[in-house]
Amino acid sequence: MLSSEDLTVWEELKKSISSVDFGRKTEDLPPRLKVKKSPQKHLSDILDLHKMTLEEAYQQTLVFIKKHYQIGSKRIQIITGKGREGKGLIHNEFMGWLETCTLKRYIREAKWTNDNGAVELWLKKNK
Repeated sequence: MLSSEDLTVWEELKKSISSVDFGRKTEDLPPRLKVKKSPQKHLSDILDLHKMTLEEAYQQTLVFIKKHYQIGSKRIQIITGKGREGKGLIHNEFMGWLETCTLKRYIREAKWTNDNGAVELWLKKNK
């Protein structure tokens, strides 16, 4: 419980405090933040290569990775499938595609996921 002396000191302190005028309207306080919008991403971050020929799958992979690199995506997924009894042509060729000069410059890391039926790709920053 506060004593009468404490209350008196408190009242004197409240009277001695004045607001600071920075020349701005109160609705502008605190200062407004400028928010930088991230680039809009219109593409899906997943590519499914099922039912494609080897050539179609390679071309689609090339276009997909380049587009996502250009818009600044960090992580994408490409579904290769495993094929029957592990004999999927696309699945078996895919990691070799990523090692080509054409694609290697865009990829920071690649990791098989989904019981080796898909690949997670982390892309390098677009400078």
